[in-house]
Amino acid sequence: KELALDSETKIAIHVETSITDGPGGDSALVVSDKTARLVNQNDCRTGDLESLLSHGPIDLHWLQFSGAIWYPMVYEQDPATKHGLAQAKIESQFARAIKYVETLNARAVVPSAGPPCFLDEELFHLNMITGNETSIFPDQTKFLERLRVLGRHNDILAIPGTSIDVSPEKINVSLPKNIDVEKVFAEKEKYLRRYQADWSGWLRDEKAKWSTSKSGAQFDIIGALQTWFEPLLDLAPALRAGIGANCLIRTRKIEILINFQKGKVEKFTGQSFGFRFDIPQELLEIIVSNRAVDWSNSFFLSCRFIAWRSGEFNEYIYNFFKSLSVERMTRTEREAASRLNVNNDLSDEIEIGDYVMQRKCPHRQADLSVFGEINGAELTCSLHGWRFDLTDGHCLNAENRPLKVRKKTG
Repeated sequence: KELALDSETKIAIHVETSITDGPGGDSALVVSDKTARLVNQNDCRTGDLESLLSHGPIDLHWLQFSGAIWYPMVYEQDPATKHGLAQAKIESQFARAIKYVETLNARAVVPSAGPPCFLDEELFHLNMITGNETSIFPDQTKFLERLRVLGRHNDILAIPGTSIDVSPEKINVSLPKNIDVEKVFAEKEKYLRRYQADWSGWLRDEKAKWSTSKSGAQFDIIGALQTWFEPLLDLAPALRAGIGANCLIRTRKIEILINFQKGKVEKFTGQSFGFRFDIPQELLEIIVSNRAVDWSNSFFLSCRFIAWRSGEFNEYIYNFFKSLSVERMTRTEREAASRLNVNNDLSDEIEIGDYVMQRKCPHRQADLSVFGEINGAELTCSLHGWRFDLTDGHCLNAENRPLKVRKKTG
């Protein structure tokens, strides 16, 4: 629904409310006047593209295309496997973004909202420079290359300071005059090293602050987590059931078990666990002493940890760490209870290629007639990258989310 800001300018906000879209959900913004219409989708993974198109033809489409997650770089795996997973993640990211581009069909796409750059020497290897790195962070030029292959030649490489003027007749792009934009990307490592040097003093000072805990040398992390987490665990029986295993948090000094089965925080003494996070002691102390209610944004996105899991991806464990307040946990528990008890309408079926299947993805109910893609014996939901074996419907990269699917007959 559009809201008029003045006699010419209108806006509409399209909202996604799942906790997996962020603790506060996510949104795409539509702005229009009498001459042009802009969609700032950023990383909002809307499954209802028709609603974005309902406002009329789109002139500019701002869209995230690069990675914005710590997977698979932080996971404890052999280098070859991890590199393969990173390449697959890049292809999944590009496929999703291209699906949005093709459906909205704007006059020009502006790849935006990434990639991040890593200036700390400990993380510099996560920058994608040659394309051979174990990283999920390609830059705008790589996505624009993909779009040109599709016959799109009017899309825009924008950097900070870029000005874009849109009229019904043409789109004019003005880049900052003091920057050789082509050289930035052609000599990317040199540019990033200069950027790193400019911020080296600030980085050094920030890291020095980590060495002294805000709570003192005798900070009782287990006691603090018991006081903080256990009331939240009491609020979340469905979420705990969805997690289905315990979580070990390990530093160089201490090992802590989040016992999701019992709803307790305990000292680790050899109990079973299905998830593990190795976190620097000083950073864990800061997170806990600050009572960071969203560890995804406060810590996990830093990629300064090592992760391990016994099975496939489990969204509920990360939803827990995004929801460390009563308000957030109440919302997350409500969603978990709804999703774990969901009774999808499996009678609504579609055909893709040689297969008949349920219309809605078992994970996030994306419309597979829009986002479903068949590759050999696999179906991929390109909205979030879920993969299903077409022989029996089981999900290849998550547990307990089978797809109802069968071969067409006749």
